[in-house]
Amino acid sequence: MDNISEKLSLRFRKKALELSRLSRAVKISLPTDCHEHMEIADIRDKQLIILTDSPVWQTRLRMYSQTILEALHQHAGIKLNRVTLRLSPKKRIIEEKPVVYRTLSEDNAKLIEQTANCVSDPDLQAALLRLSRKRRKQWPTN
Repeated sequence: MDNISEKLSLRFRKKALELSRLSRAVKISLPTDCHEHMEIADIRDKQLIILTDSPVWQTRLRMYSQTILEALHQHAGIKLNRVTLRLSPKKRIIEEKPVVYRTLSEDNAKLIEQTANCVSDPDLQAALLRLSRKRRKQWPTN
């Protein structure tokens, strides 16, 4: 069992080193702002597979396809036919925002109540009166 895992481990390490070498060769040929938005995924059937984090970078990198192929041939000695770009968005950590409580000032509550008394639409008038009564209450905002 250990022999199989050692062979797999060695194979994965070789593949990782190869992809790292290819990544360096590709990044030499690209503007630096592209580097953090791409990752070399694999080489299959004479094509280089690159993962990008958004459709915008996918389109931009597609414009550099020929440059990438030439760089791989020149710097890594690998002749490929095409570059395939796949979308693989990075997972973003979503920070939970603290709840902010809003209050309605006394003056604004009076203005809303006065406006409600001047409105002819009964539904709007009722909604404005409900809002004007929230002056002492607090409510969270999104």
